This record gives sequence, structure tokens and C-alpha cells, in this order.
Amino acid sequence: MRFLHRFGTIGRKGGAMLAASLILAAAPAGAQEQPASDDLQQPMDVADIVTIACQDGTELHGVFTEAGVDLSLPDGKKISLPETETDEGFSFTNGAYTLAGDEESLTFTTGKAAPVACDIKDDGPPSKFDAPLFIDTEPLPADSANPDIQPQVNCYRFQGYMVKEVDLGEKGAESLSIAPQTAACKKAAGKDEKLVKDETAGYFLGSKGKFVFFQAPDGVNGGLPFVVYDQTTMKRLFEDSFAGQDFEGMTVDGDKITLIFDRVFSASCSLYTGDATCMGEVKRATGLGDIAPIPDCKAEYDQEKQANPESAAEIDKVPSVVTYKAQLVWDGAAATITPQAGPTVCHLAS
Repeated sequence: MRFLHRFGTIGRKGGAMLAASLILAAAPAGAQEQPASDDLQQPMDVADIVTIACQDGTELHGVFTEAGVDLSLPDGKKISLPETETDEGFSFTNGAYTLAGDEESLTFTTGKAAPVACDIKDDGPPSKFDAPLFIDTEPLPADSANPDIQPQVNCYRFQGYMVKEVDLGEKGAESLSIAPQTAACKKAAGKDEKLVKDETAGYFLGSKGKFVFFQAPDGVNGGLPFVVYDQTTMKRLFEDSFAGQDFEGMTVDGDKITLIFDRVFSASCSLYTGDATCMGEVKRATGLGDIAPIPDCKAEYDQEKQANPESAAEIDKVPSVVTYKAQLVWDGAAATITPQAGPTVCHLAS
């Protein structure tokens, strides 16, 4: 699975109806005049990468593939919903979750709960990642012990290379690798395939030029940890953590990549009392203090203490987490992080 709102392809089946209706609804004037051929698999445009907002506050990010639809849930869980036959409209389900509807409506169902009405939300500007030239999805045999989960191999083909993700439905991909662009999309590793073995790498996140991003299988302290590799050398370059759904800026110049994002820094200490040692740690690690302030954490801690007065003494010591806008520059040898002007936020580590 992947950070699913970033990219995708429309196949001859598996989401074609819904994806096509989304294109017509979201595409700019004039973009609807040229229909895609039924005989070819067309790369998705920005309009096909959708955010689904439901009336109960749930927000899903999805991409349609030949096999169905892949969704990212609010808690970071990734699910694949195969297309199922229905008399009217469309339906994608793995038994535990269902996305269904027609050209006029859309619902999302969890387990045996009542379906919740949803709408397609304008996702704003396109992702800063490169769109794959093509995405292959190869279904794998289901596990008899867990028949509701559809294991699959996801292959993202870019110019000159392919990123492969073997997803068996567990938390985190079974394997991640980088292979030649034309490599076969199958579970078994090919001879020129290079495995990515990294504690941070749980799923493929996206690519920009030769830089390949992998995300953690779960969020941590309100942020999503990520790690970046150079696909030409397979060298691990740097890791960090960001908040939100995407990077604000991402540019590549040769061996240099520059990122602008809401950075999540988890301190080893509590900023609640204004302890000078802790303030110094946060300032050294983030650069906060001049361009943007180190946040005042008192209100966050006091609110938690009021909700749990019996644990007040322990809450005082809970490490602080700081979110702020940052610029990260990898110059080919090292990463430099500098704060940007803007708000800073404090909350307690979870």
C-alpha cells in the first residue's frame, strides 16, 4: 500500500466508472472533451486522485487501480477494496470495509455499521511527487485464515526504474524494492531487484527524480515518519517526519533536493515547565527561537491534567512534540533543516 492520495491509473475495470465520473466532475473546462480509449490504460490525472469526505468526519484518500480501490484511513491504516459485481452502480469491498454508490451518491461502510454518506472533496493542488508512468497491481492468493484481505503486489514504474511493494494486508508491506523499469510485477524478487530493508520504510510514499520516499507503517506523535533513498546508488540519505497530507514544496537539482513541510519534532523532554535544558535541546534540534518561536506548551499540558487529575504529576513529564514549518535541504552529502516563518504548535507525545 502507499500514501494513497498521491497517484494512480485508471484501468479497463476496477474503479473505471467512479473514476471517470470524478474526472468529469473535477476536470477543468475543455478537459472533458477528449474521451480515453477503452483499449488502453490511461495514466490518472490529478482529478483521479481523490479525497473522500464523509458526514461523520471521516476523511479517506484513495486511488483507483485495475483491481479496485486502495484507501488510506484517518489512522494511517491502508486497505485494498476489490471491485465486486453489483446490479446498479459500483461497489468495492474486502468484507470489513465497503465503498459503494452510483453517479449521484457515495457511501462508506465499516463492518456492520450503517453506511455513511460521503462526497468527493477537492484535494487542492497536485502532489509534489512525480506521477508514475504506469502502476501495475498483481493480486495474490488470499490467506485462508484471513479471507477478507486481498494480498497484492503494487509496481510503480518511473523513468528508468520501478518501485515494488508486496502488500499482504498486514501492517507494513511484506517487502519493498527498487528494480529496472521493465521488471516483472510479481512477488518473487528478480535478479536485478534491490531490497529496501529499513525500520522506517513501511510503504512506498512517492518519488521525485532519483529520490525515492518510503513512509512508516503508522504515524508517530501526530506526524508521518519518512525515509529517502537514492535509487541510483540505493544509499539511504535521510529521514524525518511530516504532518498533513503532503509536502508544501519539493524541488530537485541534480544531487540536491529541497523540501518544505510541516515538520514534527519529538523531544526527549517536557517543555511544560520552561526548563532551560529542554528549551536548549529543542532549539538546537529545530532552530526555533528567532525566525519562529518555540511554542508555549502550558495550555496543552494543563488541559490534559484537567482531564486526568490523578495523573497530573506524570503528565508534567510527558515529552513534548513540536510542529513547525521547515525547509530541509539535502546537498548531496548531508541534510540541513531550517525553520520557516509561521505558527508553531506543541502537544504531548502519545
